[in-house]
Amino acid sequence: MSEKRLVVIGSGGQAFREYALEAMAGEADLVLLENREPTWQKPHITDFRVVDPADVAALVEAVREVAPDGLLTYDESLVGTVALVAAEVGIAHTSPEAIRLCKDKSALRGHLAEAGLSPVRFAVAHTGQEAVDAAGRIGFPLVCKPLALGGSIGVVRADDEAGLREAFAIAATAKAGDGTASKLAGVLLEEYLEGPEFSVDCVVWDGVAHPLVVAEKVLGFPPYFEELGHVVPAEPSPAIDEAVRLVREAHRAVGLDRLVTHTEFRLTPDGPRIIEINVRLGGDLIPLLGKLASGVDLAASAARVAVGLAPETGPLRSEVAAIVMVYPDRAYRVEGVRLRRDEAEYPGLERLTTFLPPGTEVRLPPEGFLSRLGFAIVTGADRRECLERRDAVAADLVVDGTPL
Repeated sequence: MSEKRLVVIGSGGQAFREYALEAMAGEADLVLLENREPTWQKPHITDFRVVDPADVAALVEAVREVAPDGLLTYDESLVGTVALVAAEVGIAHTSPEAIRLCKDKSALRGHLAEAGLSPVRFAVAHTGQEAVDAAGRIGFPLVCKPLALGGSIGVVRADDEAGLREAFAIAATAKAGDGTASKLAGVLLEEYLEGPEFSVDCVVWDGVAHPLVVAEKVLGFPPYFEELGHVVPAEPSPAIDEAVRLVREAHRAVGLDRLVTHTEFRLTPDGPRIIEINVRLGGDLIPLLGKLASGVDLAASAARVAVGLAPETGPLRSEVAAIVMVYPDRAYRVEGVRLRRDEAEYPGLERLTTFLPPGTEVRLPPEGFLSRLGFAIVTGADRRECLERRDAVAADLVVDGTPL
């Protein structure tokens, strides 16, 4: 039993989040609040309550009953709710106002611009014609995205007016796999930021953002922005250092504290530019890649700062880890995913995970987003070794099934 008790609201999917729940359980006794009884979560929690996460009053009642030392979620759809509950019961947490600022992509753009940080031309449009008018001010190419969805769902590049009208329609109607739509009306239009894309996961303690995991992002399926993989750490450079300094200043400007964040940025010819700040653990197992590469456990740090304990902030080793998301090359009725050889024959292969039942129909953007069949995680002593091992695994992945 730990001396600290932590309430976790929402547990996510086992394939992508069990590692985080397990790490947090090593730092505090976990009490899970969710809308169903736990299954795979049971080994990692000491107690649970079945509560509707949409019912803030019920969550407040449950949290008061548990009387925890801290409160957190890594579910994108619940970060605002958790901030409201924390404020209501008096648990230290970033304010609901700061969380809302990060959730509303246009509000964050405006706030950063006012602070003189990461200037990006943008506008919000509610109709196709408003989008066309805004494009006259922003210029092509530009990017359309829902105001409040994650995972690059509904994010589309447009190079001309015809493409813009199509991109606007996709962004305006985009939904996550569970049917969740953006809670904010309108579509954000931004100038297209030329350059490679990265992310940095920070733990924020006493108002100071400590960057723990910097990841290089692999994107695909243009004009969409599906995340096909990540490499940790990103190759060091002065430009990366400048971007990390910008991210830390942005955290201070927004007013974040006592949580972990996942910030995406690009290195453009005009310097680093922030794409968005997510007030939760990074997805796609990026924190796990960080642990495999450096030994620093971001998920454990999330639990520590939530209950008022200082986080780990220094690397313990220097290796490299990568994740490859398994996608079909076209719309598919999937029967399974396999490697051409036995898994033991692939050096550095940490795990190959698949999670769709046989017979699942999978479609690529714009008909379907985050159309993943599974993932493979690979490690190496250095970047060259890791990438060679990653590419060998990726080349031997086979998707069995029937094209649609």
